[in-house]
Amino acid sequence: MEGSDMKKVASVTIGAIAFLASAAHAQPPDEYKFIPSSQQKLVPDKSGFYAQVMLSRPKSGPAMITSRDKSGEAEAHAEWADHIFVQEGAATMILGGTINQPRAVGPGETRGSGVSGGKSFAMHPGDYVYVPVNVAHRMVLSPGQSIRYAVVKVRP
Repeated sequence: MEGSDMKKVASVTIGAIAFLASAAHAQPPDEYKFIPSSQQKLVPDKSGFYAQVMLSRPKSGPAMITSRDKSGEAEAHAEWADHIFVQEGAATMILGGTINQPRAVGPGETRGSGVSGGKSFAMHPGDYVYVPVNVAHRMVLSPGQSIRYAVVKVRP
């Protein structure tokens, strides 16, 4: 091969590599999201237990911001784990044990009046809580207390 042919091959090769590298790193617009806090409007839930904004609903599980000023029901999820990030306020999280007066409220979702035999943890801003699949849990707030947290639900 002559010098000019080698230069052409090298140029084409470098161009192809650059194109493939950029294509490999490019992501379609529907695979990422940016939601500024100014667009995160909390909407009260009909249950009255919390207000929430849904940030994303990918197949792997939803992400949301939740604010509450009341204790939640006990719950356990058969299809996902919770990753909870406390943003502001405080509450007590009860993890483990068994759900009192359990009832199915949807596919793979059990709720009840409380948790017996669990371990209690005080939650504060900056804290992270991991709730595995099928683990009973309940967030308890003292009168006058409120909490705001982000939660990402992940299917194992």
